[in-house]
Amino acid sequence: MNRKILIPIAILAVAAVGVAAWQLQAPGSGGGARPSAQAPAPKKTSLPAFDVVRVEPSGTAVIAGRALPGAKVNILDGDKLLGTTTADARGDWTFLPSDPLAPGARELRLEQVGSDGAVTKGEASVVLAVPERDRDLAGRRGEGDALAVLSGSDGSRVLQAPRALSQGGAPRPAGEITIDTVDYDRGGKVSVGGQAKPGTEVMLYLQNNLVGRAKVGADGRWSITPDRIFDDGQYSLRVDQVGPDSKVISRAEVNFDKKPIPDQALAGRAVVVVPGNNLWAIARRSYGEGIRYTVIFEANQAQIRDPDLIYPGQIFLVPDGK
Repeated sequence: MNRKILIPIAILAVAAVGVAAWQLQAPGSGGGARPSAQAPAPKKTSLPAFDVVRVEPSGTAVIAGRALPGAKVNILDGDKLLGTTTADARGDWTFLPSDPLAPGARELRLEQVGSDGAVTKGEASVVLAVPERDRDLAGRRGEGDALAVLSGSDGSRVLQAPRALSQGGAPRPAGEITIDTVDYDRGGKVSVGGQAKPGTEVMLYLQNNLVGRAKVGADGRWSITPDRIFDDGQYSLRVDQVGPDSKVISRAEVNFDKKPIPDQALAGRAVVVVPGNNLWAIARRSYGEGIRYTVIFEANQAQIRDPDLIYPGQIFLVPDGK
């Protein structure tokens, strides 16, 4: 067995441990559950440091972290320079590779170049496995997610896990239905969306009562906005994917607790975190740009101690796009 295969298998094992820890921090993560206590504040780390590594199935990526304010940050892919960016006045930096990341396993490292030219190497590195297009990390057909594991002197932490791992189960068959978004506006209109096999029909149920149906688009996406107003309270949503014979071929469920949007809030909409969500994905759906996850982070700092630690059932205010 060659090293290309060994690395993804090894970090899959690390990811399983990391995701297990994530699930312990977020008890009852099947939808409406919320953590009984706030997540501990992240440990202080020597700079430069990684905070976010996300890779989409297309290979497009976002890498972000911290460094000394104004410092140049080099992102290294092994011994090769992947790119360079500059930390802002707060020490935050973000890097978007111009080209999609190629499939395979790699190790990302950081270098910080101060105003005096002094170079400081980051203590931690990120082991990243990117699957082949339309394959998962095990080589099976279907849309696959990358796996990113931060490793340093304090141990390992999963920055991105394949959805099948983050949901605590086996990989979903290609085309199986998912609920990816639940959001609502100040007036009580709720929208639910997700993915399923293109061309199939999906049916949405509220408390086991049918409230809407839709045809899945060619891109595998579906969205339903029931023609009713939701009062504040707890709800159970179920969506069924049905075949030509009207038999259910796939099902997904989520519970959520709808809470009021404060009148004084700048946001006119709220989003419910469901398993598999991250701030980057929420911002991309809300604003068309994942990089604007900082807008959501700023508006919900009372709930978000670490942008990488959000929990199923949390409700975030989404400020109107500018």
